[in-house]
Amino acid sequence: MRERRRRTLVSAALHAVSHTVAVVYCLMTLTAPHRSLMLTAYGCGLAAGAIGTWAATRVTTKASGYRVSFTLLMITLVSAALGAYWDGGVTSPAALGFVTTAVFVANSTPHLRLMVGLEVLTVGSYVAVAVAGPPAPTGHVFVYLAGMLVLVSVCSTQTRTLARQRSQLRALASLDPLTGALNRRGLAELATFLFHAGCRPGPSLLCLDLDDFKLVNDRLGHAAGDDLLRRVVAVTRNELRAEDAVARVGGDEFVVVLSGADRESARAAAARIEAAVRGLAGVSVGSATAPYDGDTLDRLLHVADQRLYLVKQQRRRLLADGTGRA
Repeated sequence: MRERRRRTLVSAALHAVSHTVAVVYCLMTLTAPHRSLMLTAYGCGLAAGAIGTWAATRVTTKASGYRVSFTLLMITLVSAALGAYWDGGVTSPAALGFVTTAVFVANSTPHLRLMVGLEVLTVGSYVAVAVAGPPAPTGHVFVYLAGMLVLVSVCSTQTRTLARQRSQLRALASLDPLTGALNRRGLAELATFLFHAGCRPGPSLLCLDLDDFKLVNDRLGHAAGDDLLRRVVAVTRNELRAEDAVARVGGDEFVVVLSGADRESARAAAARIEAAVRGLAGVSVGSATAPYDGDTLDRLLHVADQRLYLVKQQRRRLLADGTGRA
């Protein structure tokens, strides 16, 4: 949500800045024709940018952020088209508004199809002014359009390359390098998303702890222990739905996040996972479900961990009774 608000705020702020520049241009050329009309159009754009900046601080969903940005873009295109038309057509310095808009769209629109659609709209607005306004010198429109397309291609390519690299870095920062499961940071991010999304029922958490994992490392070596951890994650994932996730939060400690799972579903998932993992190693499982056991990640982890500890105690008592020890 914070990143979404930041992007919308930057969009609104740049919108206001571009119209401020346009207003200053009109004031510097106040004796030229149609300046009152241009000041009115650019003034409306500047006011829209100020309102958009205020609205950006209250963005709560992706859809609302898109609505604010799209509205500002439409206002920018209309004011740029009217300003260029009143200032002499596509040869006017005001026509640079189309270039800055095209570059901004290429840099800030995450989805390729949406970006292409908005760029077509931007270029189409420029062409409309070229057709409706005074004739431009031979080749002027071609060079202008070619320059816009080159800038859009370069900016779009660089933006998507950087976005892909950031996505890869975020994934590396959120994953356990040994098993590929989420790490503590990834677990916290997923839980934050589920709680903010108002997931109902649940979410539920399962805490898993391997029995006597230290003996595996001591007797068979750390390579065997690492292989066991990877296999445990693999068989656990096989028992989960696409919307669920498994995280490694310690040496042999795992947390399973069950999205939209009530208590019965959590217990059923725990039984399936325990049966699957027991083919590899002994395991103890404790569960907790929101909102009954808590409404934060820390609270659910605490409850699930307590229940896991009780399971371990009960198993130890049964083993002690079976072998005749105290």
